[in-house]
Amino acid sequence: MNEYDCIVVGGGISGLVAASRLGRAGRSVLLLEATARLGGCVHSWRPTRDFWLELAAHTAYNSYGPLLEALADRGRLAELKRREKLGYRFVAPDGRLQSPIGRLNLFEAAWSLPFGLGRPKAGHTVAEWFGGLLGKRNYRRLLAPAFAAVLSQPADSFPAEWLFRRKPRMREVPRKFTFEGGLQGLLEALTQGAPFHVGFEAQVRGVQRSAGGFSLDTGEGPLTCRQLVLAVPVDTAAALLAEAYPEVARILQSFPMASSEALGVVLPRTACALPPVAGLIGVDDDFWSVVTRDPVPHANWRGFTFHFRPGRLNREEKLARAAAVLGVDPAHFLHVTESVNRLPAPGVKHPGRAGEVDALLAGQALSLVGNYLNGLSLGDCAERAARETDRLLNL
Repeated sequence: MNEYDCIVVGGGISGLVAASRLGRAGRSVLLLEATARLGGCVHSWRPTRDFWLELAAHTAYNSYGPLLEALADRGRLAELKRREKLGYRFVAPDGRLQSPIGRLNLFEAAWSLPFGLGRPKAGHTVAEWFGGLLGKRNYRRLLAPAFAAVLSQPADSFPAEWLFRRKPRMREVPRKFTFEGGLQGLLEALTQGAPFHVGFEAQVRGVQRSAGGFSLDTGEGPLTCRQLVLAVPVDTAAALLAEAYPEVARILQSFPMASSEALGVVLPRTACALPPVAGLIGVDDDFWSVVTRDPVPHANWRGFTFHFRPGRLNREEKLARAAAVLGVDPAHFLHVTESVNRLPAPGVKHPGRAGEVDALLAGQALSLVGNYLNGLSLGDCAERAARETDRLLNL
């Protein structure tokens, strides 16, 4: 079959939520993934049969309604695994671990808070809005490195309105959760018995508009569809749409990208004396953050993913830095892996540019979903995918 009601390009959370909702509505849907695995910005490394470690996105919340709805359709909600509540620590330049409260100047926060609470976020950067909320010194010492750790990139210029947007919660599931095999296992569960087809290692080389909708070139003959969802990185979307939607592509080309270099290490529980933590936050360090497996403890192993700033350290230097932070010898690392994560690097003007994209696509059978149009979190991705598929279903 080469003709579908809808083709979804990209097998991350955005693409899977979109395909699930379209298929549930009775549309014939094909999801194309360029690699051999699902996930996109979700990447659960599985070095052994019973151990996994997140190399990219690591936490899901019960406010991620469209994702949970798709999982409920598969009858898999009961398989969610609760993440234990653990804290974060800052790694100071001298190597000491500090609590967040230890880096907060309470007097400055008390002075600034009453003036900052009522300010609208729209049109302000993270540095402007949160610096006004808790004070500039508190922002530099506490919030700037914390936000950079969350985003794995400098956060100062990020649009404040895209950070920490409130969403309704599904109270019957854990507030923070994962899945057997990690978050990638959750996404894999969405394809089991799903109302859509999946094609792996399918490289889409070009998109053409046609009288009936769209024609996609995959190098193995054209695929056609009435409606098209692109759930791919913003630079990939821009390249695919350069001929079919040049005005949209021009705006997408203005969205810069950032990268971070992930180093995952697994070691025996007994080898590391670091108390259980959800993560570590680098302060003027070679890494943005360290995300741990501790909230889902394992009887024998501990795992840590270091998100390094790009281009600073080679593999051996990263291993040495990781060992120093954890207080172990590199010989204790039983399993090691590396990967590169690419994310949008939006600025304060990007919400307006996203609005321009939506205006150009109004009434069109093309939908753009992903982490560059309304926020970087998994919940933002799922929310955008739900909203856009509802739009397509109403055309």
